[in-house]
Amino acid sequence: MQIVDIPTAGGGWFKPGDVKDALAFLVEVNSYEPQRPTPNGPKDSALCDVTVWKDRESLDNLAPEINKGMRIEQTLLARDLQAVVGNGTIVRLEQVPPKRPGQHPAWVWRPVSDAATRNRIMEYVKAREEAVEAAVAAAPSFD
Repeated sequence: MQIVDIPTAGGGWFKPGDVKDALAFLVEVNSYEPQRPTPNGPKDSALCDVTVWKDRESLDNLAPEINKGMRIEQTLLARDLQAVVGNGTIVRLEQVPPKRPGQHPAWVWRPVSDAATRNRIMEYVKAREEAVEAAVAAAPSFD
């Protein structure tokens, strides 16, 4: 039997401006809802676990900020995650100029192109999975 967490929005809402300078993100997408009803009208919405490496030190020490159950509702960010449900992606944030004058710049995900950064994040993912496997192996069997 595999134990899984029930996705909840306990991690609040993703605010790109708060983490715009982060080195990298591991975004694990739990679910995606197109045009989810909100007080501000319907929005595309992704419920994700977002792991943030804010700087080189946090990456070197494999000590990220972990946000479980975070809601992402910025249109482009959420829509890009639709194809990732059940998986994760390693990305960074970037702002692109607006298409029309007077509009705000849009936040978009960009792949992390630095191989060393990607490899270090993959080390983190592997270590996390090994820790879970070790905990399961150490649990009593009750047979």
